[in-house]
Amino acid sequence: MSYKILLLFCLSLLVSFVSCNKDDEEDDPNTSTHVFDQTLLNSNNLISSVTLIEATMSDGSTADCYQVVFKCNPVGDGPYCPETINDIGGVGIYDGNTNPGFQVMKAALWDAMEADGYDIVDENGNISIADPGSGAPPSGGACLEAAPDANLELTFLIPAAPKNASSNDEIEIVENVGVSVDGIPLTGHPPSATQTNGGPGGGGAIPSIDPCGGHIDPFGYYHLHFGAEAMNEVLEANSITDVSCSNFTQSQTAFVGYAKDGYPIYSSHDSDVTEPTDLDECYGHTSATTDYPDGIYHYHISNSEAPNLPPCLKGISAQDAFTYE
Repeated sequence: MSYKILLLFCLSLLVSFVSCNKDDEEDDPNTSTHVFDQTLLNSNNLISSVTLIEATMSDGSTADCYQVVFKCNPVGDGPYCPETINDIGGVGIYDGNTNPGFQVMKAALWDAMEADGYDIVDENGNISIADPGSGAPPSGGACLEAAPDANLELTFLIPAAPKNASSNDEIEIVENVGVSVDGIPLTGHPPSATQTNGGPGGGGAIPSIDPCGGHIDPFGYYHLHFGAEAMNEVLEANSITDVSCSNFTQSQTAFVGYAKDGYPIYSSHDSDVTEPTDLDECYGHTSATTDYPDGIYHYHISNSEAPNLPPCLKGISAQDAFTYE
């Protein structure tokens, strides 16, 4: 073989090697074009390996999404509903006429509900407690506390490369918002107490929430209505001193999780520990973060609102962004 032919052969092999490496990089789930980074999630709660699949999106298109499967209920139990009017439980959001708002589950709440026509406290001062997974609450009202099912598997689909929708996804009551760093579903505003089963006299009930902002769904899995990393600030902002969040580390700059549209969610402050002043209507903005130093659009949780998760999302999500079995 001549020198020129040998040189051409070697160059051909080199081009082929570079081309193969480039293709491999494009097929690599950790390619730089993908926002999702599984190393930011708590691997101890993962049930299986993270995989990249093609999914149908909310606008009818298809896109690559990461399929992440977590075990459920990775946190402590309660407190939720107190047993008697003299006990202190978790927290709740009451929307009745008397003393409405975000508050502790204690005597002032039950007195307000009784004043609004609910029969939620018996003659001995015991609170009516009902499991929403077992049927309608009692006719006079109840504090709702569901039973856990630790055997469930929670599956999330997170877009690999977020794409903005033509309009915001305004998060509805109990709509999935995304997944926390621990694999816990992040969920929109809890159900209205006054609208549950017909209002006063018709079985109205108030969902119990633990001091970190979460509770058990009627189907058995723990989910969060709050970004727990800022929960103690939220409690303080709402003058709640009876309880505090101890199941989650409090941090103003923590990575909270991923929204179901693929954008990251952070705690209330930027990585330089300053509170952002340029947030949009979805609590989002574009800036550098510790995990994305080149800058990225991301959401923040509020350190004062209750609930405090983003009220809307900018991007397109998968049609089945969250499922369980």
